Amino acid sequence: MPSREQRTFDPVPLAGRAAASRRAVLRVAGAGGAALAVSACARIPLTGPLGREALPGDVRPDVPYVQPRPPAEGAGPEETVLGFALAGVGPADDYGVARQYLTPEARLSWDPGAGVTLYSADAEIEATPLDESTVRLRLQSIGSVDAHGVRVRQSTPAAQELEVGVEQTAQGWRVSEPPPGIFLSDSAFALLFSAARVYFLDPRRLHLVPDLRWFSAHRAAAVALAALGAGPAPLLAPAVVSEVPAGIAADPLAADVLTRADGGLELELPDAVAALPGPAQSLAIAQIQATLRSMPALSELRVVRGGEPLQVDGATGPGRALPGHRPIAAGPTGVISLVGASGAGEPLQLVPDLQSERVLAPVISQSSPLAAALREDGGAVIIASTDGSVPRRDAAVGPALIAPRIDDAGYVWTSSPASAGAMVALSQRSSDADARIDAAWLSDRTILALDVSPDATRVLVLSRDPNGARLDLCAAVRDETGVPRALTEPVPISTGLRDLRLGGWFDETAVIVLGTDAVSGGSRALVVDLQGEGERLPAPPAGTDWIAGTAVSDAVWSSTQDERLYRVEGADWAEVDLPARQPSFY
Repeated sequence: MPSREQRTFDPVPLAGRAAASRRAVLRVAGAGGAALAVSACARIPLTGPLGREALPGDVRPDVPYVQPRPPAEGAGPEETVLGFALAGVGPADDYGVARQYLTPEARLSWDPGAGVTLYSADAEIEATPLDESTVRLRLQSIGSVDAHGVRVRQSTPAAQELEVGVEQTAQGWRVSEPPPGIFLSDSAFALLFSAARVYFLDPRRLHLVPDLRWFSAHRAAAVALAALGAGPAPLLAPAVVSEVPAGIAADPLAADVLTRADGGLELELPDAVAALPGPAQSLAIAQIQATLRSMPALSELRVVRGGEPLQVDGATGPGRALPGHRPIAAGPTGVISLVGASGAGEPLQLVPDLQSERVLAPVISQSSPLAAALREDGGAVIIASTDGSVPRRDAAVGPALIAPRIDDAGYVWTSSPASAGAMVALSQRSSDADARIDAAWLSDRTILALDVSPDATRVLVLSRDPNGARLDLCAAVRDETGVPRALTEPVPISTGLRDLRLGGWFDETAVIVLGTDAVSGGSRALVVDLQGEGERLPAPPAGTDWIAGTAVSDAVWSSTQDERLYRVEGADWAEVDLPARQPSFY
C-alpha cells in the first residue's frame, strides 16, 4: 500500500428523515474489523466499490486513519447532528470534516481538544428533534477523556443526553451549538488514541512518576511534549515537580517534532531545555526521554543535541520505580522468604525481631532494611528491620488496623477502618515523627486496604460505603522534608468486579485485585492495566482472602482463610506445601 494513501469504503448515504417518527437512529457495529469504519460512516456496505484517497498532509501514514463522511446534501437536522458526532474519527486539518457540519461562527468557537466522550460500539446513537432549533443526542456513555488526556472509565454504561443547537443555512442544516470535544466509540478510540506515560518527578527527584494520558495517535509525541510543559494532571499536581520548562512545545501540531536519522527516531533537544543548568537539564531530559519512550512506536527514541545523543546517568539520575520481585509471607512465626519455596526444610526468617511470634500482613522495603507487620490481634503495627538496624516499635494507633505498607521515605502507612478522614504514616525513627495524612474524601468510608506505589507518590485506597466497595487512585502530598501530609482527590479505577476485597500494585500502571465476578458470582482475581483491559487470572481457590503479584517476575501468590498458600503456575493455581499466609513482594 503506498505510504501516502489509505483505503476507504464508499459508505451508504445517511437515510433521509422519516416524517412520521422525526427520529434518526444510527446503529453502530460492535468490535471487529469494520467497527471503526462504521463509527465513521454510519453504515458500511458488504459489497461495493473500494476506493483510494490521498491522506491529508498532516496525517502520519504509520497510524490508523479513517476518512469521515462530510455533510450529505439534503440531510436534515438529525442526520447533521449524527454526522457531526461521527466525524470525530477524523483529526486531519484540526478536525476539518467535523467543522463542515458547523455554522461559520461555531467553527471558530468549537474546541475538539476539550475532551472525548466514549460510547459503546454495541449500542445505538439517537438524534431526536426537540424543536426547530434543538436536537437531542442520546448515547450509551462508557467513559470520558478530559482536556488533559486523563481517561475515566465507567463500571457500567450509562445513558447520556445532550442538547445540540442547529440552524438552517444556505448550505443546509448545520450545528450552531456543538458540544465541546469529540465523540468516539470504544473500538474507534482504541485505534485512534495512544496511551502515554507523561513522567514527572517526586519532590525528592529520585523517581520518575507516570501521569497516564491518552492522546490522538496522529500527534501523540508532540502533544506529550506539550503536556510535559503544561504540567501534571490535577490528580498529581500537588504531589510532583518538573524540570521541563513551560511551553516546551508551543505548537503541538508541529510536523517536525520528530525526525528520522539512520533508520531510528531522534528528537532534537528543545532550546528551552538546552538552556537549563546541568542538573536541571539532566532531569528534564530524563522526563522527556521516558515520556516519549513510553509509546510503543517510540520505544527506541534518542534525544540529541546537534546530532549527538544525550543520555542520563542511570546510576545517579531519576528512574522508573517498579514493584519488588522477592516473595515473602507470614510464617507460623515471623516473616519468611518464599524464594525457592518448596516445603522442604525450615523457611528462612527475614526479620530477627519477629522470628518467634505470629504476625500478619508482613512488608519489607525495597530500598532499606525497614520491615513491618500487623500484630496478630490487629491492634498494632510492629516496625522492625531485616538487619536489626531499626529498633523494634509496636505502634498501637487504633483497633483492627489495615495491613501496613512501606514507602521508600522511611514511613509505614496504616489506618483504622473508620479513618475519620485521615491515615497515619508511622516513622521508623520515633512516634514523635509520625505524620497524619489528611484525606477528607474518606470521612464517610470504611478503609479496607491501601498500597503505596514504589515511586512513593501514587496511592491505591480500597474503601467501602453503603453503595459498595471501590478502588481509588490518589497521590501523596509531602512537605519539603518528604513527610506525607495529605492525599489528593481520587480518581476511581473501574475493575468490573463486585465486593472488592483487596487491591495492590502489580506494575507501574497496573493493579491486581480480588473480588466477586459480576456475572457468575464467584471469586475472581484480575490484573487491571490502567492503559488497557483487565487480564483474568485463574479462578482463585476456595476461601482465598489474600492475593499479591508483581510484573517484574510475572508472579502471583495467594492464601486462603484456612492458611493454605498458592501460586499461579500456567493456567491454574498450585498449592505450595508451606505453612504461610498473606504473601507480598519486596
